[in-house]
Amino acid sequence: MLLALAATANAEAAIPGLPTSAGAPKTAAAKPAAPDQRTQTREQLAEARRQLEASGVPEEGDGLTTKRQRMLERLIVAYGERLKLLDELDTLRKARPYTLNQQSFTAEFAGPPPYSAIRVDALRQEFNAVRERLQSLTSTERALESQKRGQVEAQRRAAEAQRLAEDRLARASGDDEVERERHNRDVADLRLKLNDAELANIALGEELVQAEVTGLQTTSTDLQALIDRVLPGQHLSKEEAEQQQARLRDVTAKLAAELDRRIAENTRHAVEREQLAKALASTESTGDGARRLKLLDETLETDRVVLMTLNSLQTLTQVISNAWAERYRGLSTDDAQTRLAVTTVLSRIREELHTRRPLFEDLQAAAELAVREQELRIDGTTLDAAAATYESAVLSSLKQRLEAYQRINQAAERFDRQLERWLTGDFGYAGEGAGSYWKMGALQLVQKLKQIWEFEMFAVEDSTLVDGRTVTVTYGVTIGKSIGGLLLFILGYWLFSHLARRFQRIMVDRFGVDQQVASVIRRWVVISLGVVLLVFVLNVARIPLTAFAFMGGALAIGIGFGTQTIIKNVISGIIILFERKIRVGDIVAIGGTTGRVTAVDLRASTVRSFDGVEALVPNSSFLENQVVNWTYSNSQIRREIRVGIAYGSPVHEAADIIAGCAEDHSQVLKDPPPAVFFEDFGDNAQVMTLVFWVELNASVPGRRIDSDLRFAIEKQLRTAGIAIPFPQRDIRLNVGDALPVHVVPSAGGSLPG
Repeated sequence: MLLALAATANAEAAIPGLPTSAGAPKTAAAKPAAPDQRTQTREQLAEARRQLEASGVPEEGDGLTTKRQRMLERLIVAYGERLKLLDELDTLRKARPYTLNQQSFTAEFAGPPPYSAIRVDALRQEFNAVRERLQSLTSTERALESQKRGQVEAQRRAAEAQRLAEDRLARASGDDEVERERHNRDVADLRLKLNDAELANIALGEELVQAEVTGLQTTSTDLQALIDRVLPGQHLSKEEAEQQQARLRDVTAKLAAELDRRIAENTRHAVEREQLAKALASTESTGDGARRLKLLDETLETDRVVLMTLNSLQTLTQVISNAWAERYRGLSTDDAQTRLAVTTVLSRIREELHTRRPLFEDLQAAAELAVREQELRIDGTTLDAAAATYESAVLSSLKQRLEAYQRINQAAERFDRQLERWLTGDFGYAGEGAGSYWKMGALQLVQKLKQIWEFEMFAVEDSTLVDGRTVTVTYGVTIGKSIGGLLLFILGYWLFSHLARRFQRIMVDRFGVDQQVASVIRRWVVISLGVVLLVFVLNVARIPLTAFAFMGGALAIGIGFGTQTIIKNVISGIIILFERKIRVGDIVAIGGTTGRVTAVDLRASTVRSFDGVEALVPNSSFLENQVVNWTYSNSQIRREIRVGIAYGSPVHEAADIIAGCAEDHSQVLKDPPPAVFFEDFGDNAQVMTLVFWVELNASVPGRRIDSDLRFAIEKQLRTAGIAIPFPQRDIRLNVGDALPVHVVPSAGGSLPG
């Protein structure tokens, strides 16, 4: 019965010595165990016992009497359980079982720090035990609530059955029927009373659990406050650390002795198994011999599991010893770096523990399953004496494996909790929240970044001649040095670039230096300062130039083969910038590309064509190839427009009109003035040519000017009545002679009707 199990769990799992403090549950103080209820329960228990004794021994076949006696027996148990719950509730309210232990801790930590880390560990273990007990009581409370709902439904059905039994008794006529229905009614009454008693017991169980929960919550709060106060002041003395190491050495010695004993047993079992196998091979095999052989195989497997777990326990004990040493190192100093290193080591130990625990947990689960299957095999089948002995021995061997796995898992769980308390409490305590884990993670990240920063990529030897002797010094090139030197170089280069740009503006504004020449000077200054900065950064970072000696040969080969074109273009760019044959803004034609020069750099120049496409032209091409510079000495350019007028039109008037249109346009230069020439007699028109000059660097392109002039010429000629003819042909037909007419017959051979 779940209620009995809950009450038993409450009694067995109580943690002695934990306080409930002065804040005992108000409900417990307001509702003491009622004497009338206990008296009533005793009277009901006595009445049930009297009825059971009065019922006597039932006759054979008298099922109603037997059922009634079973109901009375269950009712007696329920009343006895209620009295037990009432006693436990009174004891819980009066005894205050945790006050002494709480007073002991309070008195122990009443003085100023430092406090013993061992005693602080005991306090924290006490607190964890209280929290685990609270979790267990919460689960019990949920189970009682679920049982209560089922019991309420059973009570409703029992009440309904009791009413039906009363009705049947009222309708009964014969003596036998009346007697039978009276027995049925009595059984229904007893069942209803039993349900009422069990429901009352559940309510008492809930009250008992709630009272204990309230007391433990107060205790948990008091212990938490005490832990928060004493934890920062804890100290692990050298004597306490040595005591822990001595205790762990004693555990290791016991494990070694147990391991030697198990090895001896395993050797004996192996010899016994080998002898039995030889005996069975030389004689006819029997059932008992085969069972014995299988049992020895199971025993050897169990020995293997036990030896494996003992070795794991020895390793775990050594890890625990190392963890205690690290804890002592961290608690005995206030140096942040040392505590950070200790935190890193302990967290790494815990990570390794978490990595290995799932394996043993899976093995334990498999061992538990094997034990249950073996128990079902024994209980579910009928076995003879020899088979039962064999199966029982196999079950015992399987239980030994399970105990071995449980032993290592329990030790690992205890150590894991211990590591958690150390990490979250000793080195960065932040209560029970996640802040301590975040802080620990941040510390670990800082430590790992520091390790990466100090990682040595390679070492360089630098030899120096001192007093006639060669002194060799080894320099380690670390990631930190490399990154620091790179950042310093970037910062210095940015500063030099900024100063060089200001120097360029000063040269142009104050000294009248050409913009392109100033740009070249700025670039060479930045390059020179960059080289000096590089040497300076390497010296500051203590990275000798000999570290790059291995690059000398490759660099020479690269200069000889790969960089000759670059050097040629750089020198060509310098020549172009100083000769000023090609400048930014010039319109040039080179290699099929015509456009405006937008930039002249050291290696290549940028030419933007009139289509908007930019071409990067190596500087050497301007010196090696023929280049047409449309704006080298003069930006004026001559343009022409041809216009055809119809034959018979006044050509002089047309010429004046065309010239006037050019003179009226603002972008057409007045000097030299525009001129109109009678160029040719065409097939369809008389060709007039307008010649005018424009500024090539003007904001309005030449094609726009040509279009404007054509619009104006067409309008003025149309207004003057002068036609601009289109291509045409005259066809002349001579009809002086008669035209011959021929009649051609159709394909069918007859003339059309």
